[in-house]
Amino acid sequence: MSAKVKRALREVGLTQYEANAYQLLIERGPLTAKQISLGAQIPYSKVYETLTSLGKKGWIEQEGKRPCKFLPKSPETALKTMKNSFEDHWKQSEKAIMDELVPLYEKMKTREKYDIWIIKGTLNINYKFKEMAKNCKQEMLIAFPYIPDEFLIGLYPLLHPIAEEGLRLCFMVCKGLDENVYKALSRIGEVKFRTKMFGGGVISDGKEVLLLFTDERGEVSAIWSDHPGLAALAKDYFNYLWREPEEPKPRGIQN
Repeated sequence: MSAKVKRALREVGLTQYEANAYQLLIERGPLTAKQISLGAQIPYSKVYETLTSLGKKGWIEQEGKRPCKFLPKSPETALKTMKNSFEDHWKQSEKAIMDELVPLYEKMKTREKYDIWIIKGTLNINYKFKEMAKNCKQEMLIAFPYIPDEFLIGLYPLLHPIAEEGLRLCFMVCKGLDENVYKALSRIGEVKFRTKMFGGGVISDGKEVLLLFTDERGEVSAIWSDHPGLAALAKDYFNYLWREPEEPKPRGIQN
């Protein structure tokens, strides 16, 4: 038997002892375990283990009793049996890997992939805000510097369900807020006034941030991101202002 064929037998899954035993049986026909041990140079303590393995893999079969003899199956039959067995094991392994590791990989990709969007127009911002509110699990920190009252009123229907679920809502607003808007926000969360705020927006669970700003024409735009660094920075700034001593409420606004 050529070195090429010996290597091929090893590559399809036979051990060296198994390849030697099969080669001997192909050349000499049915043999006893003792004859195989001597002829294939397999230690007698290993020969039955080798022959049992060859039988399970579909390369040999056993005939007779005491002493039984072993004879080779055709290479075509043996290869087909091993191929089918390999494909069955492959499918089982593939299913196990796909079921358990693919979801973990997808989560890993999600954690590593962050987006930054520029959103223009009140309708688009409201849509993104609604999406953030739907996904919120713990708290929303909201700052509104110099945002039109009608814009704030439009957000109220989005925030009310969150408050009913017991999630924390914190509003930081500038003086000049309409009293009706203040009362509406107070019913669903805690409100604090600040004379100066450099920017505003929404932070959801410390994971998503929606930064609001107005252009020279007074149109509202926003930057949204799920980048943890940006969200953490925005939350730290919000909490810094939130912890400052509370400023008095503007005239006309009652507790």
